[in-house]
Amino acid sequence: HFDPPGPPRVHGTCAHVRAHARAQGVHRMAKRKQGVVVRAAGGGASAAAKAAALLAPPTPADGAEGEEPAPSAEAPAAGAASSGPARKKKRRSKPDGSAAAVQDAAPASPASPTPASASIAPAEAAAGAAAPDSAAAAGAACGDSLEWLCWPLGSEKFLAEHWERKPLHLKRQRPAYYGEVFSKAALDKHLAEGTPLGYEDRLNISRFDEKTGKKVVLNPGPRGTKVCPKDVNSAWAAGASLQVMHPQQFHEPVWRLLTNLERSFGSLFGANAYITPGGRQGFAPHFDDVEVFMLQVEGAKRWRLYEPPAGEEFPLPREYSRDFEQAELGEPVLDVLLEAGDMLYLPRGFIHQGIAAEDAGFSHHLTVSTYMKTAWCQLMERALSSAVEKAAAESEEFREGLPVGFLRYMGSWHDKTDVAEHGGSASVGAPSSGSTSAGIAAPRAAFIRRFQGLLKRLQEFVDLDEVCDEMGVEFMHERLPPAPASAAPGGGSAASAVEGVTLDARVRWIDASAQRAMLSTDPETSEPTVLLFHSRDNERDGHMSGAALADAEAEVGCLRFEAAIFLPALRALLALPAGASLRCGDLPLQDADDRVALCQNFLEAGLLELTPSEPEAPAAAV
Repeated sequence: HFDPPGPPRVHGTCAHVRAHARAQGVHRMAKRKQGVVVRAAGGGASAAAKAAALLAPPTPADGAEGEEPAPSAEAPAAGAASSGPARKKKRRSKPDGSAAAVQDAAPASPASPTPASASIAPAEAAAGAAAPDSAAAAGAACGDSLEWLCWPLGSEKFLAEHWERKPLHLKRQRPAYYGEVFSKAALDKHLAEGTPLGYEDRLNISRFDEKTGKKVVLNPGPRGTKVCPKDVNSAWAAGASLQVMHPQQFHEPVWRLLTNLERSFGSLFGANAYITPGGRQGFAPHFDDVEVFMLQVEGAKRWRLYEPPAGEEFPLPREYSRDFEQAELGEPVLDVLLEAGDMLYLPRGFIHQGIAAEDAGFSHHLTVSTYMKTAWCQLMERALSSAVEKAAAESEEFREGLPVGFLRYMGSWHDKTDVAEHGGSASVGAPSSGSTSAGIAAPRAAFIRRFQGLLKRLQEFVDLDEVCDEMGVEFMHERLPPAPASAAPGGGSAASAVEGVTLDARVRWIDASAQRAMLSTDPETSEPTVLLFHSRDNERDGHMSGAALADAEAEVGCLRFEAAIFLPALRALLALPAGASLRCGDLPLQDADDRVALCQNFLEAGLLELTPSEPEAPAAAV
């Protein structure tokens, strides 16, 4: 669901966003975009003096989530996974295969996932929150896409008990739950209307060969060839499956869904649609390297889930799997029928195999997925790489040369522990050329102590906020642009809205999640600066495509402000809850013109919008 390669580093400059050298690149990036340097109307001579007090972060407000109805959970017993050929040997922790029917089961350890199927009966649903019948109603009723996705289980329970731990089957018995998010009829309409769809870019035609156990691609042309509706219809009539990639790029309801999910999770989301004739299997058994939510939109499909064979990295693998043969799979840990309105969640690593129900005509499910390369190990890789660079730049100790002749006593040949593990004796592998074991023990021990000491010191140079800033900028660079509002609050053009800004005007964020603030330093003046990255001008038609992710020179929206003047006002704006508004004249800026100018800049960038003024309180009766 995520095309390779992985996320780039924007302009190669954001790995050290707080470091002076790296900040120069960030500011150059800001200048070549629609970046705006906002300065006060009156000179900022005291900017440096104010910086220390202004840069202290505020204390975040506490939040609470409401309680959700508790569904019953059915956990089928898991069979032992069979052994088979593996692509490469990996360390694997064996999950606990035993399970029993439980009510409100305690969360499993991440290292020991236990598959479970939560089936929600209509009576149970009625006892809890009101059930939305469409995606639009769900957004209004739940107020959060994650709540809607997990209804009626509830997001808190889902994250505590299932996220990255065990599969979840939500059986809602509400066929219209997903509304018109996507459908085969919608695909047929896009084809008939000439929506630009290319093979391998946005659509694949394939079938599963039961004899070979492999997927056979049936695209009539190479990558990028324009899809011909006649070819698609003929292949479909002959029993082929259709895979629609990245429908968010051309179908607005999927765009809105993924925009909301990216807002809820704070991470990229991809989407693919799979349309399979009844009784057919579309793909060979495999597992994914992302967290997968299967939304059954039309028809029905039977899914069998398996633990991977021994030798695969599991749970939570870092890479997408090969196709598995049926003989490699043991007994399924979960066997469910996914019907319209249902949802099946798969943590990365669980092998899945689906066959469209014969009596349903065809099956259509929309897969939305997230959390590709968003693990602690990837964060640590970034952080340690940055720390080594900083340590080398700031400490002579890290730049000193290795001891002369260190190769004479370092390496596996000189490691007695390693020799013992291979069944040898202490004398096996001892150094030759007249050296004695005692002769290398001291320098070897000193070498190891020195390395461990440097490794401990390396923690001093780790800046987690810097690394997370880098990830945040990448997220802003690659996420979907905000979906358009159904209607502008005040009507009129953006230019007229900017001209209409007064001190009494009220403003609010169009999408509070579409921007991310970052503290930096101006490389030219050395003054504290606020960089505000945003996704307002991102290209929707390249979202999650390999070409878009590989374009490290692509521009990302960025506005730049003098921290000493504008930081309090920016904090006030960024602290606004979603949908809340603020009077322009109430911004904490000394100069009234600065208050208006700040709001105008955000309106011009498409980040703020005007809201109707609050009605004045009625005068007291005399």
